[in-house]
Amino acid sequence: MLLVRFSVLIFTLLLSPILRAEVVLGASKQEADLEVGCLYPLTGPSALWGNDAVVALEMALEEVHREKDAPKLRVYVADTMGKQFRSREIATSFIHRGVDVLCGVVNSNIALEVSQLAKQHQILFLGAGHSTARLTEDQRHPWYFHLNNDASQSSDAGARYLRDVKAEMEWQTISYIGPDYEYGHQIWQTMMNSLQRHHVQYQVKDEFYSLLGETDYRLYIKALLADPPDVLVSGHWTRDLVIFLEQAARAGLLEGTHFVNFDTGGGYFVLSRLGDTLPEGVVLSGRSHINWPETSANQTYIKSFFERTQRFPTFIAQDAYTVIRVLDVGWRQAKPQTVSGLRNALPGLKVSLPEDPQGFQSYIDPDTHKIMQYQAIGTTQQTGGFAPATRMLGQWRAYPPLVP
Repeated sequence: MLLVRFSVLIFTLLLSPILRAEVVLGASKQEADLEVGCLYPLTGPSALWGNDAVVALEMALEEVHREKDAPKLRVYVADTMGKQFRSREIATSFIHRGVDVLCGVVNSNIALEVSQLAKQHQILFLGAGHSTARLTEDQRHPWYFHLNNDASQSSDAGARYLRDVKAEMEWQTISYIGPDYEYGHQIWQTMMNSLQRHHVQYQVKDEFYSLLGETDYRLYIKALLADPPDVLVSGHWTRDLVIFLEQAARAGLLEGTHFVNFDTGGGYFVLSRLGDTLPEGVVLSGRSHINWPETSANQTYIKSFFERTQRFPTFIAQDAYTVIRVLDVGWRQAKPQTVSGLRNALPGLKVSLPEDPQGFQSYIDPDTHKIMQYQAIGTTQQTGGFAPATRMLGQWRAYPPLVP
């Protein structure tokens, strides 16, 4: 049972004929300096992401509200169920209710639509949970800020990793498999761009695109086994990735190619679902990790989350946690302390986060509005103490952010 130290009210909000659950965290409406409307799935297949986000938001609010001169924040978390139409309705309702900031969104396609609403209504949108890089590239606008590493950043770190291990692995050929929607195509495009940027010589063998939510990858695996590449880049994530790896491991594909997933594959969700099915030596990365960096800040964050839930956090939790930390630091630096002042304070803002390695502070690039953070890449190793996961990442290579 989640211990709540601030006011938490669960009620239903009538946005249409559909009843929607909403969680309220933080300060009262009367004392709040800022009201924040977050969009996360709280029920349905993706409920874990939203529930982790709620826990992390509450953790960050408690920490911030204990500090002197911290802003009083009131946070509403509405249940999107991961559905696009529902998310658009919720975002529109938040805007009409007069919230100061929108936040969250796990799905990249939904984030693109919510961002357009934010631009249209000139409301601050702190993206936390999605991976698309388009929101800080061709879809960039002054009201959007991206608070987790995106697909271009993870792919760039992955390209540097492949460059660094090229002589050791003696790889030449590369294939790609990912989901057939915006995120999956962008992962591959940004990977090829990054390999070119870092002058890595390679030959593409195949590209495969599966349906989102695919449950049977045997045809793809059979084709890959018939002519395996030296490196297989994966753009799948969460359940799709778990299912693919289960089937690939059973078929022996992971023994004949170097499988890599640089965006979300190293998150605790995947590791905990696969257990001993996942071989040692698989190259993975994620936005944040349970066992990296080995700093007191990260260990405290992980311990606090575990004490509340009796489970380890997914990367979505730290994405949501970052929202509150950014609002705290941004509000303190805002001149004047208004929503407009806050928006002007965010470009270039530095903020200390649990995922920062020693001596580094995350910061928001003033030109792109994307947060700049390290990306750590490791290989799977048999490890105890993180049940139900039996594999964690080790042999780390950590890559600092590069300004586009």
